[in-house]
Amino acid sequence: MLKKLSNKLSEYPGIYTFLRKIIENNFKAQRKVISQEVSGVNGKILDVPCGIGEFSVFFDKKNYVGVDLSKIYVDYAKRKYGKIFVVGDALNLVFDDDYFNFVFISGFFHHLDLEQVKKSIFELNRILSSGGKALIIEDSPGKSFAVRKLQKYDVGANIRDASVYSELFEKYFVIEKKYPMKSGMWDYTVFVLKKK
Repeated sequence: MLKKLSNKLSEYPGIYTFLRKIIENNFKAQRKVISQEVSGVNGKILDVPCGIGEFSVFFDKKNYVGVDLSKIYVDYAKRKYGKIFVVGDALNLVFDDDYFNFVFISGFFHHLDLEQVKKSIFELNRILSSGGKALIIEDSPGKSFAVRKLQKYDVGANIRDASVYSELFEKYFVIEKKYPMKSGMWDYTVFVLKKK
């Protein structure tokens, strides 16, 4: 029943984000990591999936594109942030090869099965320019009993150990940084990647 409620609430971007902000201390940890890791980023930037555009404020308007599968989320982001947001599939991006200089991905891979993760990483490699970078913040298994219980009700049902992603990333990227991050109660791993 709680899983169904979580899925239903995710259809209402404002309410869902408000509840996540309670659990994750207003995303302070994400904001800190993003501000540190995107310092000096130039060129075309892709935020995928962008959700409601919550983190678009860290990126220059003229170089930013946010992509999300949900039209509801994209419409919300357009109204709130006034940047370029488009409906699209992260597994089949419509952008040319080597189009972006920087890609930001947050809390996405645990919504996918392993084959979809591989396809998404292939797409990331394809659209990222040579030497381009990616910042990935991905859910990690909870360190506390309470978080592990809450994660069972997350909309994404495939929370994996960071080592799984490291192995997949290393096919196309150099892992420049990898470190744990705690967002309120929630556990994440941060990856900073550079295209080989």
